[in-house]
Amino acid sequence: MKRKTPQLDAIDRQMIAILRAEGRITNQALSERVGLSARPCLERMRRLEASGLIAGYGARLSPELAGHAIIAFAQISLRDHSVGRRERVEKVLRACPDVVELLVISGEADYLARIVASSLAAYEELTGAWLADNQLGIARIATTFALKALKDFEGYPLLGE
Repeated sequence: MKRKTPQLDAIDRQMIAILRAEGRITNQALSERVGLSARPCLERMRRLEASGLIAGYGARLSPELAGHAIIAFAQISLRDHSVGRRERVEKVLRACPDVVELLVISGEADYLARIVASSLAAYEELTGAWLADNQLGIARIATTFALKALKDFEGYPLLGE
């Protein structure tokens, strides 16, 4: 079921902008920056979290420093599109820690996966195992390797930013 986009006022938008830039800010500091007392600020933040608009908080790691020399975008195509096959493939891909993003897509491929690996050999070993597993039924993996990041993904913008 699709959630309804919450109604946001100027303070909500300001809070979101601050949280996107400074996720570790304390509620007290956030409340001071947006001109609210701590309690109403916390209630707004909880409302934004409960609505699902704020999906979580976390640290963004440098791929290179985390040991990921390879960042690949893999278009994965299935031989068989039965529900059972798709569920099996999705379970394996979601459980793989090297698959850092997985999307169902339209077009020639069925999935687009962002995959990190310590080396090209490690990437080939991972994808080769998927291709060799007849239970998965992966027909093809077309890979594009990232050469250099010009802008890192920092979350989704709020409409109107």
